Amino acid sequence: MLNLVLVFDLDDTLYPERQFALSGFAAAGLWAQTSLGLTGLAADMTRLLDQGHLGQLFQLALAARMPDHRPEHLAGLLQAYRSHVPSLMLFEDAAWALSHFGGQLRLGLITDGTHSVQRRKVEALGVARHFREIVYTDALGGRAFAKPHQQSFQMMEAALGGDADRFVYVGDNPAKDFVAPNARGWVTVMVDRPGAQKIHAGAKPAEGGRPQHTIASLRELTAVLKL
Repeated sequence: MLNLVLVFDLDDTLYPERQFALSGFAAAGLWAQTSLGLTGLAADMTRLLDQGHLGQLFQLALAARMPDHRPEHLAGLLQAYRSHVPSLMLFEDAAWALSHFGGQLRLGLITDGTHSVQRRKVEALGVARHFREIVYTDALGGRAFAKPHQQSFQMMEAALGGDADRFVYVGDNPAKDFVAPNARGWVTVMVDRPGAQKIHAGAKPAEGGRPQHTIASLRELTAVLKL
């Protein structure tokens, strides 16, 4: 069936998000060493990440090394992280999927996160050419439009719908990825690779957010989509 639109999430779906985090920690650590004379911050941040700290990670790391730090120090650390040029690689099965399905189907991408950061990830991965439409939810009006907000999915339907009779969304985070597409009648697929170090590992499904299918590799999409 070729009248099908296949839409992907980005982080931990197409590439390992931890890879970006470690790349950013290295850049932030270098800034801290150069600007503040602090050493070991990248290792501290990696340890905090692996302990499950996300929202306050930078503040915790900086406070441990520099208890009297000022707001501009934290701002500089975050800026170094967000503005660095990352070195990223697609998951092997993701590279295969984009190449394989790109020749058959209309592909789209919906991604949350700071707009400039997400654009930089897309550029580093070199994947823009595979997608007919990319929606950066942050560009729609900030975090309020992040998944599970429905606007990005509505936009994808408008941009790629046409004569499509099926929309499929592939993501990794059941806490937010599948609520909106489930509500809109899409087919939802969660990729859960064995042994992968996901940033949001163990996320609990939101109400109405359980994926309809769970696969261990994007190569299994062929069977799910019956192509």
